[in-house]
Amino acid sequence: MKRVYCLYRVSTIGQVDKNDIPMQRQACHTFAKEKGWQIIEEFSEKGVSGYKKSADQREALQELKQAALQKRFDVLLVFMFDRLGRRDDETPFVVEWFVKNGIEVWSVAEGEQRFEDHIDKLLNYIRFWQSSGESLKTSIRTKARMEQLFREHGFVGGTAPYGYQLCRLGRTNKRGHELYDLTVDPTASQVIKEIFHLYCIEQVGTYRIAVRLNSAGCRTQQGAMWNSASVRSVLQNPIYTGVRRYGDVETDRFAHLQIIEDKLFLLAQNRLETSKLESPNIGYTKHRDAVLLSEQVFCMHCGKRLTVTLNKKTRTRKDGSTITYERLKYICINKSSLHPCEGQRSYTASRIDTSVLKLLQSVLFSDHSFLPELDISSATSRQEELQHAIEQERISLNALKAEVLQVLQGTSAFGSALISELIQQSESRLIALEQELVSVQENLRRQKSQQARFFELRKALISSGTKDLSSLPFHQQQEIAHAMISRIELGREGAIKIEWTFGGIAHSSADAGG
Repeated sequence: MKRVYCLYRVSTIGQVDKNDIPMQRQACHTFAKEKGWQIIEEFSEKGVSGYKKSADQREALQELKQAALQKRFDVLLVFMFDRLGRRDDETPFVVEWFVKNGIEVWSVAEGEQRFEDHIDKLLNYIRFWQSSGESLKTSIRTKARMEQLFREHGFVGGTAPYGYQLCRLGRTNKRGHELYDLTVDPTASQVIKEIFHLYCIEQVGTYRIAVRLNSAGCRTQQGAMWNSASVRSVLQNPIYTGVRRYGDVETDRFAHLQIIEDKLFLLAQNRLETSKLESPNIGYTKHRDAVLLSEQVFCMHCGKRLTVTLNKKTRTRKDGSTITYERLKYICINKSSLHPCEGQRSYTASRIDTSVLKLLQSVLFSDHSFLPELDISSATSRQEELQHAIEQERISLNALKAEVLQVLQGTSAFGSALISELIQQSESRLIALEQELVSVQENLRRQKSQQARFFELRKALISSGTKDLSSLPFHQQQEIAHAMISRIELGREGAIKIEWTFGGIAHSSADAGG
């Protein structure tokens, strides 16, 4: 008597509720009894998609494979073969694996799956190719219907956004069940209005708004404390203008859902966008406006960003009087116990700034072109190398994909697992090469753009009659430094290394002091 293992699977919990698995079990038991077989083990997968989940992710299939290797059963029985999976690039090989390991694979509805000749293999592949296509078409139809319902009603399930509540307004589905719809929550909607008023009219930041809401005992939809991120989430959500988003779908306006006027919402978006563009303040921010350089200054020894502080010193004169003076310093505050900085800790800002300003002066007003030649030949050569490598990899990938049919026909020197692995490796290499090509092209484009901006700046300064950068207002000196320098590193004995935004590196020195 043949020993039988059964596998039952449903892809949604709804199918469990419809007694789909008991139906499969009853059909398999009846079929086994007619064949004179004995069912000794049953596996059930509830809510497991045979299309979205690979065999490696399905515990039941892995247990079945282990049992097959241990020769614990003779027949794998399913109601239909698509219970084993719906992936045309994987499931045919899973079925073939069981057969090659001495396990008969049977379906109540479709009989035994054999691999006696090439026709059997092709039929096996075609069956799961059709099954995969049905899953894909079902997914497309479901997505299209969900998007249609969303456009019509603005809600297809889930929880209500903050400011709204779920109510039954008489709408029913095709089975006659009453559905939920969104309506404005009178209490929570006032909180939404207060958030937009504080942010747009009173110019209160998101963190301060969160503090006010928490102090007033207000909580989010999930009952949590407000924070800056949750406030920003409210400010960015178009639902408060009556417009809903579902993936890439955006609905027309639902007038009954509008809480915030369009003008106020746009004002909030503009302020949010502006706040993104502002450079983050680092370290002792109140002193950064007083130095030429700020966020782009780094320690040459540990690589950490330097901060700015004000150092006060008192000196006693010969006549006994005292004088107090202040000095701005670039400071490395890296005190990490694992990798503490071994370089100089502080640099007198005035000395560094003076040295850098002199270098900028010589660059901008030199009679000879200071800019380094763009390494176009090297970049072009690398582009050609990458394009050739991409072309060769595509040829290799197409050859591997063509080999799949020979694997199915049994005429290939490759096994199904090996050919699948080789295809994945080739696709990964192709993606990496294409990404590097885009990076090379973008870097060259950016460097050309920065050089063009440098010449525009130089032309503007010369035409304005400016000959000495130190004669310009300090904030303009800062802007010029930021436009020309992407990174500057300070090191021992006044060493300065500058990376220009337009390409190239300059080395200088200054009496950095301590």
